[in-house]
Amino acid sequence: MKQIDAIIAWTPARWAELKPDTAGQVVVLPAPDTAGEAKRYMMRAGASSSAMAALSEEARISRLFIDFQTLVVRDGIDPQAAHRAFLAIDEYRFRIAPDTEGAEFEDPPEED
Repeated sequence: MKQIDAIIAWTPARWAELKPDTAGQVVVLPAPDTAGEAKRYMMRAGASSSAMAALSEEARISRLFIDFQTLVVRDGIDPQAAHRAFLAIDEYRFRIAPDTEGAEFEDPPEED
């Protein structure tokens, strides 16, 4: 799914007492979240932010990787769990190192 249509929801690991069911977890959901799944988590980013649509493509992609860093470093989400969740976002898969599990090429290279 495109980043502009993806809701990133997570609960910091340190908030286990507040949200024990989702503490330390992250999901990427399609917007709109008609089932209200994102409400199970304490934090949201991505399509849930009204500012996202106003950003340039480059700024949105920067925001995506800043969000990844924030939930891993600040909020204690396991990096591999975050990586697996973020693979649902096209712009993430197309911009991570090509030899990383789950990476894709936006425009696959031509083979000889």
